[in-house]
Amino acid sequence: QSDVTNGPGIEVLLRLGDGDGTRVAPAEFFKAAERYRLMPHIDRWVVQTVLAALGRGGLKLPENRSIAINIAGQTLADAQFLEFVVDCFDHTGASPRDVCFELTESAVVANAEHARRFVEVLHGLGAEFALDDFGSGLGSFANLKSLPIDYLKIDGSFIRNLARDAVSQAMVSAMIELSRSMNFRVVAEQVEDQDSLDTVKRMGIDFAQGFIIGRPQPLTLTPAA
Repeated sequence: QSDVTNGPGIEVLLRLGDGDGTRVAPAEFFKAAERYRLMPHIDRWVVQTVLAALGRGGLKLPENRSIAINIAGQTLADAQFLEFVVDCFDHTGASPRDVCFELTESAVVANAEHARRFVEVLHGLGAEFALDDFGSGLGSFANLKSLPIDYLKIDGSFIRNLARDAVSQAMVSAMIELSRSMNFRVVAEQVEDQDSLDTVKRMGIDFAQGFIIGRPQPLTLTPAA
């Protein structure tokens, strides 16, 4: 995160244990989950768990910060998912203003109608939205520009070695300029060394996310007060 006073402060990441104490890489178990159409079930569990923790005060956020939850393309295609999320907010008492949903560019383009309704309804309730992994696909920006998106997350492939890669710098500069014209705030993903952090700061990016900022840690849900 940067010097701005509000915005995402935590992102929920999933890890899977294989029974003997080791961890299965997310890319591997998500690949299996997508193959067997399990992503909507996983996303429901994450949303319900996080919102329940927020609602009972068991998940403490930094002041004026929100928690980011990723939503898969398969889940966006589920016409019942929006109603499920709205019901979760109603039943848990969690504030939509404490949540930022992250959608990938490709998922939005592939599920344009459902994505538009999902974003517009929940944004109207106060939740924020980030367009994740921007630049990694070939989505049509014409399908995205009218959505009420708050943050654009630049794909980590552009950020790695940014300090030494003039082409990446030019592309990131173009993304920042595009974001400013549409009133998006900009997040740099996979900022993993001081040179990259210094570069994204100099280029005017609002938030940085990566190992130089902090490594993933188990999410502690404290008992309700």
